[in-house]
Amino acid sequence: MARWTIDSPMTHTLDGIVALKVRIVHGQVNIIPTDDPVTFEITDIEGEPLEVTQEAGILTIHYKDLTGQGLLDRLKPIQLGGYRDLSSRRATVNLRVPRECPVEVTTASAPVVAAGLNSRTRIRSASGEVTLDHVSGEADINTASGDASVRNPGGTLGFNSATGQLAVAGGRLAELRAKTASGHVLVDTDLASSARVRVNTVSGEVALRVPSESSATVELRAVTGKVDSDFGLDRRTAPARNSLSGKIGVGVDPASISINTVSGRTALLRRAPEAPAAIPEGA
Repeated sequence: MARWTIDSPMTHTLDGIVALKVRIVHGQVNIIPTDDPVTFEITDIEGEPLEVTQEAGILTIHYKDLTGQGLLDRLKPIQLGGYRDLSSRRATVNLRVPRECPVEVTTASAPVVAAGLNSRTRIRSASGEVTLDHVSGEADINTASGDASVRNPGGTLGFNSATGQLAVAGGRLAELRAKTASGHVLVDTDLASSARVRVNTVSGEVALRVPSESSATVELRAVTGKVDSDFGLDRRTAPARNSLSGKIGVGVDPASISINTVSGRTALLRRAPEAPAAIPEGA
C-alpha cells in the first residue's frame, strides 16, 4: 500500500486506480475524466494534513481521524470537541480519473463538481452544493441542506435531502428517485422507455417537464397542495386529497411517473418539440 501525508500543495500521478473515495470537511472537490493515468492535485490546504492511500486499486483521500463511512453522522455539534480544529480544515482536491471509475465523495460543506463519469457516482454532503455534468450510470446524491444541479444525466439518478433543491436540465433518464422535506424538485429531461420517476416531498414544490411526445402512466397526488398538468389527465378532488392521473402518449413501453406531496405544489409540464431543456422555474 502506498501512503502520503499531505500538509502542503501536491500533485501526483498514479496507475492502476479502479475506484475513488474522498472524505473532506471544507474546501472543494472537482472530478473530471481522463484517458491518461489518474492524477490528484491538492491545493489550498489548511488545518490538519490529509492522508492519501492507494491500496488494491482504490485511491482514498481523507483525514486520519475522520476515515469512516459515517463521517457526516459523526460531525454533530455535541461530538466536535474530540477533533482538532475541525472548522479550520480546508482543502481543494482536483482529480482526473477514468470515466468508468466508481466515485464516492463525502463532505461537510465542501462543494462537489463531477463531470463525464459513467459508472457509479455517490455524493454525500451536509451543506455543500453538488454539480454533476454529463454523468451517466448510477448517480446518488444525499444532502442535508445542499442543493444539487445536474446537467445532461443518463441512467439513474437518486436525490435525498431535507431542505436542498434538485435541479435537472437535459439528458435521458431510466430512473429518477427524489425525496425531500421542503426542498424543491425541478426537472426537465427525456424519459427512456419504461423509465420510472418517483418523487416525494412534504412542502417542496415539484415541476417535471417532459417532451410533448412522451408516453407515460401518471399519478400526481397531494394532500393540500395544488396539482396541475399540461397534459390531459383525470382530476379527482376529495377532502385532504387532490390528484391527477391517467396516461399520456401512445408508446408501447410507457414510463411510470408518480409524484406525492403533502402541501407542495406539483406540475407536470410539456416541452414543445425542438425546444431545449431548461430547469423549470417552479410549479
